[in-house]
Amino acid sequence: MRYFFLIFFLMFFGCSFKKPVGYSTYLITIKSKNMRFSDIGYIKRYDNGSLEMEVYSAGTALIKLKVDGKVCSEEGCLSKESFNKKYFSREYPPELFKRVLLGKPIFDSKNLIKKGDGFEQTIYKKNSFDIIYKVNNELIYFKDRFNKILIKVKKIE
Repeated sequence: MRYFFLIFFLMFFGCSFKKPVGYSTYLITIKSKNMRFSDIGYIKRYDNGSLEMEVYSAGTALIKLKVDGKVCSEEGCLSKESFNKKYFSREYPPELFKRVLLGKPIFDSKNLIKKGDGFEQTIYKKNSFDIIYKVNNELIYFKDRFNKILIKVKKIE
């Protein structure tokens, strides 16, 4: 009987634990009106499209965010729109933070210029945002001069 429960548990729950399909170490810097940190962290990508970002300082977790249908932290979950409103700008599209962490084009690839191993975008909307966004193999750099927001993700070998 004891083995029955063990087999049952392994069959139904053994494969249910998510394993990341991508896991890299970065120097992650985020500066905005309500979020400020710069330290070593990890970005984990899962095959279901979700994303986790963990940032540590002296071995202690500073922040852990899970981006899926919502953005969740130790404080609870927010819709992507509410997360943008609280930490960045209400003018940003819901997927912007996730796309920046993944190094993908934003704003439907508006003003995209391919450069060597990456791309650049400059996006401006009067009284809303003034964005410079650069991506290459080593660095993701997002700066909104109007809202004073910086997101920098530098790969660590």
